[in-house]
Amino acid sequence: MADDELRGDRIQPREGTHSELSGAADYVVQARDVSGGVHFHRVSDPGTGSLPRQLPGDIRGFVDRSDDLARLDLVMAGDEAEARVSALCVVVGTAGVGKTSLAVHWAHQVLDQFPDGQLYVNLRGYDPGTPVTPDEALDRFLRAPGSMPI
Repeated sequence: MADDELRGDRIQPREGTHSELSGAADYVVQARDVSGGVHFHRVSDPGTGSLPRQLPGDIRGFVDRSDDLARLDLVMAGDEAEARVSALCVVVGTAGVGKTSLAVHWAHQVLDQFPDGQLYVNLRGYDPGTPVTPDEALDRFLRAPGSMPI
């Protein structure tokens, strides 16, 4: 730390600003500039039998999509006496219209209907970085906590 001076749990840069950690934290991230979303997913030991809970946080201030949410609810509708069957619902639209926000918000509303866990992957289709390949996405899902050992 050439430009910084360490004092206890404080790092004080020479410019006069400082970073301080108080209390307890499992993970600490320090960044000068953050753009886009930041998501923390706790990774646990696959041997503990924990379930994958990969959804990013719910969307705050989500408004004016009640018709779309109702359509997604229809996917889950059905007779409770019947066995649940897998369904696929595809949300389409141009970049930036809120497809991911809609899907994540809805998923948080129906978490109790997915007791075996939830998987999530950001494919980074419109991000500046390299998109996630199908092989990478599948590998992450298969290695998620609670999944079968590979």
